[in-house]
Amino acid sequence: MVLDDNHNWVGGITAQVCWNWLEIDYFWVHEDYRGEGLGSKLLENAEVIAKQIGAVQAKLTTFDFQARSFYELKGYQVVGEIKDYPPGSSFYTMVKVF
Repeated sequence: MVLDDNHNWVGGITAQVCWNWLEIDYFWVHEDYRGEGLGSKLLENAEVIAKQIGAVQAKLTTFDFQARSFYELKGYQVVGEIKDYPPGSSFYTMVKVF
């Protein structure tokens, strides 16, 4: 979790390592802090910690209206898609090999 100077949450990530996979559950950066590198740092830190305890791959899910392009820039690839979920959108499972 990342706090601002007033101790308000501005970002965070929750994840676990299972079967040598980093499984990213929740990843959030307040819109006022997006584009400043905070999300990249959070994701990189989670990956570094996961690798230290044996993870060799990572997985996450996202919607096309969320952060698919961000994850692709970080080396994640779409391995599954549910179209029209929610209606007019897609839901993706993405994977990265370390």
